Amino acid sequence: MERLVLTDHDYSAIAEKIRAFHRYNPLLHHYKIRFGEKHILEKIEQFIRTLEIDIAKARSAAGRISALFIEHSIPFAILIEDLEIIKDYLITNVCPKESDEITEFFKILKNYVGYFFLKHEVGEIKTVEIGYFNEKILYNIHKKWERWLIDSIMNERMEDFPLMDTEACPFIFALEYPESKMICHELNICDYLKTTHAKLYELAITFAYLFIRHHYKSAYIVFQQIKEFNEKLLNLISILYFNAQINRPQTFKNYLYSQTFEQKELYIAIFDIHSMKEINKFYAPKIADKVIELVEETLKSVYLENQGCMVYTRGTGGDFYILFENCSLETIRGIEEHFDEILKERRAVSPMLPEFLVKKAFLRLHEPPIFEKDEIAVMFSYLKESLRGEKKRRYMTDTGEQEKMREWISNHYAYMHMLKKALDEGEIEIFLQPVSYMERIDKIYAFEVLVRIEEKGRYIPAGAFIDLIIRMKMISQLDHLVLQRILHYRKEIHHITGKLFINVSASTLQDEGYIDKLIDAIRGPMFGTEIIVELTEQELLENLGRIIQLHRDYGLIFAIDDFGTGYSSLQTVIKLAEEGAVRYLKLDGSLTKSFENSESTQRIIRIVSKMSRSLGLETIVEFVETENQHYELLSYDIDYAQGYYIGRPGNIADLTRGFEERGLPNRDML
Repeated sequence: MERLVLTDHDYSAIAEKIRAFHRYNPLLHHYKIRFGEKHILEKIEQFIRTLEIDIAKARSAAGRISALFIEHSIPFAILIEDLEIIKDYLITNVCPKESDEITEFFKILKNYVGYFFLKHEVGEIKTVEIGYFNEKILYNIHKKWERWLIDSIMNERMEDFPLMDTEACPFIFALEYPESKMICHELNICDYLKTTHAKLYELAITFAYLFIRHHYKSAYIVFQQIKEFNEKLLNLISILYFNAQINRPQTFKNYLYSQTFEQKELYIAIFDIHSMKEINKFYAPKIADKVIELVEETLKSVYLENQGCMVYTRGTGGDFYILFENCSLETIRGIEEHFDEILKERRAVSPMLPEFLVKKAFLRLHEPPIFEKDEIAVMFSYLKESLRGEKKRRYMTDTGEQEKMREWISNHYAYMHMLKKALDEGEIEIFLQPVSYMERIDKIYAFEVLVRIEEKGRYIPAGAFIDLIIRMKMISQLDHLVLQRILHYRKEIHHITGKLFINVSASTLQDEGYIDKLIDAIRGPMFGTEIIVELTEQELLENLGRIIQLHRDYGLIFAIDDFGTGYSSLQTVIKLAEEGAVRYLKLDGSLTKSFENSESTQRIIRIVSKMSRSLGLETIVEFVETENQHYELLSYDIDYAQGYYIGRPGNIADLTRGFEERGLPNRDML
């Protein structure tokens, strides 16, 4: 059929029909604003003038008209309807005798329009990387599938696209991995995820069938559904991982608890950076963070190779909790060995990091635990406890091991109950330990208040329970009780000393009620005995503004405890010294323990001593436990000493009795 011959009336009539269709179609509003309808109609008229009803030329014609509509972001559906308007007009008013030929031509034309729109849309798809999710197995598998589909379309090789059954898809297998089950379990939407995935695969199979058979128009329509379900699936995956990451440790514990009731082989493990506390003390926080980061990246490496049987989360500080499912002991040992190999290689290229040891404990779970879901973290406390001493690793696989854990947990809860009962009933006691002049240790300068809890006729030192009290969120309650006991013994304390060091937690410093009681005590019943508040270096840095405020408002004086272990900012110490808020630096006991055999520690002590002098601060060295330590420290220009060699902590009744027995009314002497 030759090129169409239309009159101006024909062009005007077609344009009017298209204009009428456009006028009432909301999809057209966008392009009207941007380009104006007249421009589009002129382009359509140019297309009609060059149109030949020749099937061999349908593809090139479709390319021209598609390019126009794509350029102006006019939807595929509008173009298809516009072509239908043109076809109907030609059959009715121009070439009624060639209706079959025209109908067939426009059918092929619209099919090729689908082809060009499809190729354009697929070519415009950009793989959006969603940061943290990129390494996650479900996201990773699906993005590979998506990329495969796109490449198959663009290369027009859909026969290379894998048309596998939904259940045989790697994505479905990955849903059975511990990580996937953990995140699905938390939101309980695994079934919806599977349904969405199945629908997407069904659409992809339909699309491939249509595309291979060159049914491009229908393939394009199906592709729109594929995009819709693909977005749904990606959103679901993102929601799952994001929700799990918000509180991953709790998500991990919830999942672990649920799995302990399943009949399967389970192992739990802890990887603990054993020397983390020392690293935090002797090196800058950034160094400690780099150590944790190195260990975590190493653990992640072995996890990515073994996602089918393990999942992990970071605990508190430098420990990591791991769950192994359906994993043989031999495989677990192999994973541990591989972890050690990778860590060794990475440490070799990080010479600036300090030496550290990752201890590991593994426990086989034979049967469900006997405690509640919210308390499952105590299992990992048990594993950590099992690594005390020289042990670098422990494999606890016998049935009796779980019974030992239950017994330990039972004692642990009994201990927690005892602590809570003691605090709730106010059953604590305070001991005082002397701080003496370095040059004359028989002359007491001050006392430090130390808290004790009595159990079965013996007093438990704070070091044995203070971390647990903090985890129980009862540290402020303890600080209030200590202040109450100080007030209870106010007469005896006045008789014993004129200077008292007390430890107060950072959280208690934010408690206005406690501050009011402390200030009332200082200005009232404790008047005449100076009270100095001790804070650790870390607490000092994290509460700098509050410390300055309390000094300016109430004249509180502070001592920096555990000084010299690398945490403090010198600039911060200078600022507090100039403010007058800090008067004392207490050198960390670890320095005293190691200085006799360590030249570097000796240099640190000398530097701290000289710095203190220049800032007008007084120094106290802790943990002086032998005569030789005291003798050696005399040359370091330290002001005061504290430790067992100077005097052990004692209860106030014994201290008062000692004064009376010696007839020493002067509270400067023992």
